[in-house]
Amino acid sequence: MKKMSVLVAAFALLGFTAVDAQAQTNPTQNAQQTQTAEQGQNKEKISPEDLPDAVKAAVVTDEYKEWQIGEVYKLKPAEDGEQVLYEVQFLKEGEQEPVLVRFDETGKKVTS
Repeated sequence: MKKMSVLVAAFALLGFTAVDAQAQTNPTQNAQQTQTAEQGQNKEKISPEDLPDAVKAAVVTDEYKEWQIGEVYKLKPAEDGEQVLYEVQFLKEGEQEPVLVRFDETGKKVTS
C-alpha cells in the first residue's frame, strides 16, 4: 500500500509538471497569435532575401548595421487597400529579446 501511495504521488508530480510547462509556453504563443489577429493581418515567415529591395536597403543602414537579422515576416493586410508590412526581428548584441521593426514596401519604418 505504501508503494502504491509513492507511485501515485510520483505520477501526480509528473502531471503537474507537464501542465505547468504547457501553461508557461502557451501564453507566449497565444499572445503572438492574438497580437497578429488584433492587427488584422496574416503573418507569413519569409527569408531576408525575399524582402523588397527598398526594405533590404533599409535594414543595412547605419541604424541597424551592428544588428543581426533574425526572423522576417510579411504581414498581409486583412482588407483591400491596406499596405503590406514587413516585420524584421533584429538580434542586438548583449540583448536576449529581439528588437522588432516594421517597414512598409518602400523601406520606411512604420510605428504603430
